[in-house]
Amino acid sequence: MEKEQGATVVTKILRQAMELSLAEAMKLKKKMPGSVFVGTKCETDRLRHLLAAEGLKASISKTVS
Repeated sequence: MEKEQGATVVTKILRQAMELSLAEAMKLKKKMPGSVFVGTKCETDRLRHLLAAEGLKASISKTVS
């Protein structure tokens, strides 16, 4: 899968999973590659599984607040 096509698929998945507007989703797409989401372990695991179901990989960085 080409980089742009992958970013489009990721954006579509994130938009649906996070109930984002088109404008919000496009803001996330402009951040790719890079950090586009901050959430709990459960939230990030869910998104990672949704992406994996489409054959995409996501890296998750743990942050301590």
